[in-house]
Amino acid sequence: MEKESGVVALRNLKTDKVYLFFSKDIKKDCVDMRFQLDLGMHPCASLQKDYTRTGLEVFRFDTLELTQDEGRLAALSNGLDLYD
Repeated sequence: MEKESGVVALRNLKTDKVYLFFSKDIKKDCVDMRFQLDLGMHPCASLQKDYTRTGLEVFRFDTLELTQDEGRLAALSNGLDLYD
C-alpha cells in the first residue's frame, strides 16, 4: 500500500480550534500523534491541555489535501483558528 502525503487537520469539535501538520505518511503520523496525546507528551501544550481535559471524543483528524508540496500547509491554514 502506498503512503499518502498531505496536509492534515486535527480539529477540536468543541472549540473549533485546529492543529495543522504536513505528513509524508498520513496514517502513520495520525497514529503516532494520538499515541503522543494519550501519553501526555505532545509538543503543542495548548493542544495537549485540551486533549487531556476532554479526551479523544471531541477531536477528529481530517485530511485537507493530498499533496507532496509542504508549502501548502501555510496556504490551507488561512482563516482557521489554530492552536499556537
